Amino acid sequence: MFINEYGNRNDPTIILLSPMMISGSDLYGQMSPFFQGSYHIISPDQGGHGKAGAYISADEEYQTLKDFLLETGCTDIELVYGASLGAAVAYRLFLDSAFSVRHAWLDGVALTESAGFAEWFVSKMYRSRKKKSAKLKGRPSSMLIDMYGIDYATLMAKNFERITPEDIDAICHACCHYDLRKLTEEEQRKLHLDFGEKDFDLRYSRKTIPVYMPGAELVIRSGYKHCGYMAAHTKEYVEAIERFIGGTV
Repeated sequence: MFINEYGNRNDPTIILLSPMMISGSDLYGQMSPFFQGSYHIISPDQGGHGKAGAYISADEEYQTLKDFLLETGCTDIELVYGASLGAAVAYRLFLDSAFSVRHAWLDGVALTESAGFAEWFVSKMYRSRKKKSAKLKGRPSSMLIDMYGIDYATLMAKNFERITPEDIDAICHACCHYDLRKLTEEEQRKLHLDFGEKDFDLRYSRKTIPVYMPGAELVIRSGYKHCGYMAAHTKEYVEAIERFIGGTV
C-alpha cells in the first residue's frame, strides 16, 4: 500500500479505498471535484495498483493503513469508504476499536465468510482477461467501456497492465472472505451498503445482511452492475455520500 494524502488534517477525515483496477489517486481524482465540504482525504494505492507494491492480503494492506493512521494521530474518522476490493480494508477499519468511525459506505461487497467458488471463478476470469489485455497495449476493452464508461475504463486498463497473476489471486481471496459478526445497533446506523441490481456480490450479501446488519442503510441501484452506478453517476454518488455523512449537499 502507498498512502496518498490530500487536504488539511484539521478538516474531517475521509478514507477512500478503491475497487480493483483503480488506484487510490485515480479514485481521488474522480470523486474529489464533487465534494462540497472541506475534507482531509486519505486515498491509498492498494497493492498491485499505482505506486504500491504487490498485493499480499487484506490484512497486510490494512496493517499498513492502520500504522499510518495511528502514527499521524488520525483516529477520528468521519467516513471510511470502500468499493469492491477496497471494502475488504474498509470493513476492518470500521470495526477496529482503535478508531472512532462515524460513517462507513461499502459498495459492491461480498459479505460472506467464504465464497470459494466465486474466488476460483473470478480469479480464473481475470487471469484470462490479463492475457487478452496484453494485445490491447493499455487500451480499454469494449467490455470495460460498456460497463464503466470511457473515463473509468481507461483508468482500469492502465492499472490492469501492472497487476500480476499473483496479485489477482490474492485480491480475489480478499474479496471473498469476511470475518462476519452481528453488528451492534449503533454500528448498523453508521453503515451504508450500495449495490448494483446486477452485481454478483449481491447474491452473497442478500443472505448475510439480514443476519449480521439488518439495520444498515441498503440501496440497490436498478439496472446497474458491479460498481456501475459509481462510475456512471459520480457527481450524484458523491452528493449521496455527503448527505449520508450530514454534509452540505
